[in-house]
Amino acid sequence: MKAIVTGANGLIGSNVVRALLRAGHLVRAFVRPTSDCRSLNGLPVEIYHGDVLDPESLQNATRNCDVLFHAAAVFSYENVVSSELEALAVEGTINAIDAAHFSKVRRVVLTSSSVIFGSSNRPLVRNEQDKPDEANNIPYIAAKQLQEQAALAHAERLGVKLVVVCPTLTVGPYGYKLGPSNGAIVSYLRDPSKATFPGGCNIVSVRDVAQGHVLVARQGQPGEKYLLGSENLQWSSIHRTISELCGTIGPSWQANHTTAMLVATATELLCSLAQTQPLTTRIQARMVGRYYWYEHKKAQELGYRPRPARAALAEAIAWLSANSQISRQIRTTLRLSRDVFEARQTLDRDEAALQGK
Repeated sequence: MKAIVTGANGLIGSNVVRALLRAGHLVRAFVRPTSDCRSLNGLPVEIYHGDVLDPESLQNATRNCDVLFHAAAVFSYENVVSSELEALAVEGTINAIDAAHFSKVRRVVLTSSSVIFGSSNRPLVRNEQDKPDEANNIPYIAAKQLQEQAALAHAERLGVKLVVVCPTLTVGPYGYKLGPSNGAIVSYLRDPSKATFPGGCNIVSVRDVAQGHVLVARQGQPGEKYLLGSENLQWSSIHRTISELCGTIGPSWQANHTTAMLVATATELLCSLAQTQPLTTRIQARMVGRYYWYEHKKAQELGYRPRPARAALAEAIAWLSANSQISRQIRTTLRLSRDVFEARQTLDRDEAALQGK
């Protein structure tokens, strides 16, 4: 099989590339000319430059490919203009489906998000049958909802076999841009007071999510959506696990919604003055106290077997601490556990195998 992956340099895209290579497939990586492609260094892939908003570049790149993995996206809870998020999410996806139709690609796998199924103000588990909730009037979530609806309708019109995968909070290696998922780990470690907050989420390893993409590409039913997650946990449990893996204190106290909003406002202001990326935003503060809990029974029926959240966090911390995502100043205060060192060894061994070393 020959696969093309859009957004191949991103956290999920670069791991889908690796999962395909490990399965023995040929891979074409579609990235913008200005993209940071360190996540693809040394991998035996074809690099195609283009933009999902440029239909011609997509059509050229998809020629002679069997499967298209459309993972190009902006994952941000910053104050991004809604129209910009929607343009990439909707127009870029329509262009990808058109390119697949033009090039007679057998199947398209669209990377969406678990947030399209909503959240709850109580610890309830949601699935692919659940609808979005009105509590999350958030630009990123709205854009993902529009993307999924437009994609399924357009694919059906053209007769393109499209399946949608919906990862939960995805952490792990090879994401050089620090987004909200790995950023949740770094933000907690940067916090000297080690605060936690109410609510919870489903956390999963990006390597398991990548395997789920390949699995759904082979066995998923066209027109269907598949949640890819692992464990549902309270934020206090997630933060406690991070502390255990890093040999540090915490969580020491629980912030409420008001405190979270005040901290996020101050963080955004300071980062604006310093021209750096905030790891905590007011939009994220609005999500405090909600439960983003999901089940993955539908993908499990296809053979999807994610590892526990602790393994996902150990793998993510191994990557973040080795690649300066966690600053040297913070690293000196940590006593990384054996789980983290073993995860680092596994990552190094697997990467060496892919690069033929």
